Amino acid sequence: MIVCICKGASERDVRSAVERGANCLAKLERGGIGGDCYGCENALRDLMIEVAREDACSTCCATGEDALATA
Repeated sequence: MIVCICKGASERDVRSAVERGANCLAKLERGGIGGDCYGCENALRDLMIEVAREDACSTCCATGEDALATA
């Protein structure tokens, strides 16, 4: 299923990115998922939490600690 229409990212793409360490929206965006219209933000966050069992956005995005991670 396509989750991010703007970037053409599927649920499989999102799961793969999260499994490789993209545990916040900023990391997904740098990896080419989300960030255009933000219409998929809730779905991306739900998938992150499901796969990574965490929502790191509240910590890493707020402090800029995600700068070295890649999706």
